[in-house]
Amino acid sequence: MILQKTIFKCLRKNVRWGSTQTNLSSLYKDVFKDFDNYVPKIIDDGLANATFIKSAAVKSRIKEVSEYYLIGRRPVQGEFMAFAYDTLENPEVISEELLKKMQVITCTVEMVQTYFFFWDDFEDRCKTRCGKLCWHLRPDTGSLALIDACIMRSFINELIRQNFTAELRDNILRIYNGVYFNGSIGQYLDTIAARSNNYDNFTLAQYNTTNEMKSSFYAIKSPILLGLALANKFNEESYNLVDNICEDIGILVQIHNDVIDVLNIDGSVTGKNATDIQERKCSWVAVTVLEKCNTEQRRIFEENYGSWDPKKIDRIRKIYEEFDVLQMYRQEEKARYEKFLKKVNALPKNATPSAEFFYKFYDLLKTFTRDTTNFMYIKH
Repeated sequence: MILQKTIFKCLRKNVRWGSTQTNLSSLYKDVFKDFDNYVPKIIDDGLANATFIKSAAVKSRIKEVSEYYLIGRRPVQGEFMAFAYDTLENPEVISEELLKKMQVITCTVEMVQTYFFFWDDFEDRCKTRCGKLCWHLRPDTGSLALIDACIMRSFINELIRQNFTAELRDNILRIYNGVYFNGSIGQYLDTIAARSNNYDNFTLAQYNTTNEMKSSFYAIKSPILLGLALANKFNEESYNLVDNICEDIGILVQIHNDVIDVLNIDGSVTGKNATDIQERKCSWVAVTVLEKCNTEQRRIFEENYGSWDPKKIDRIRKIYEEFDVLQMYRQEEKARYEKFLKKVNALPKNATPSAEFFYKFYDLLKTFTRDTTNFMYIKH
């Protein structure tokens, strides 16, 4: 059943993603289906124009770092950005200049994701990401991955400076800085929680605080803000509106990832081996199950969570199996969307983005969060 069917009866117009996808067909082909083709060119051009980098070996390293996780991955945040721009502007003609701008933003926003992959995988001792050996596990890398990440972050800024001017450049850099700042604080909170043995701190409130910063800003808010910037509609009012409206659905994206981590033991779905249990992550599944545990279940949880011992991992998974994790997720998904739609319904008619914009975005995002058999960044 479609969530909030009764609410949609009172909407001005409920536009399904299928119709939106038709409107974006040429844009989709040029920006997304050609992603693997234009990304290397953008990176090559950026390195060629970065004349202050004298070493050919360094340029080769930056290219390899930048492309490692990009090629072959679905550019979801780029897709959200293009959807936001198209819905806000509805351009009749897509000029070469506009297409190039969208391609550069898509490339760089996905590079920002890669930047966090490097740090996250190193901290979590992951083995695979996007179906590949994690960057830090390559023979010539190790802790050098953290330096690679820092260099790539600077290269992202360089690409923006090369391809954009004035207000648009400054707004994009401001949005990216917001991603770095929020994401780093969220990563800090996530790491501190994982290092603690006090499971009284594993609460939904703590989870929300962590992932509002760690995931919500990058996954949902930043693509919409980038679309606003490209449409010349980015300002303090629109920034604050997106920040408020998208809080719950941004956290929902991380909840979706946490659930798949539990269901995806071997990494076949996400391309990343599941380590939330071993790393003692304050995940949504752990927090929600702890709230429902009886005394004996909680004792077993506290004695076994956060261990790489296969027997202890199995004990945690057995506890998870005693609860219907998927059903719990569906209830949480419904509740998050209800809060989101309540905020949207209260928007004034002159809001930017408008209520109509968020209704359409709801339809798009729902295609990802409803599917617990696929990871949103995997092409399928």
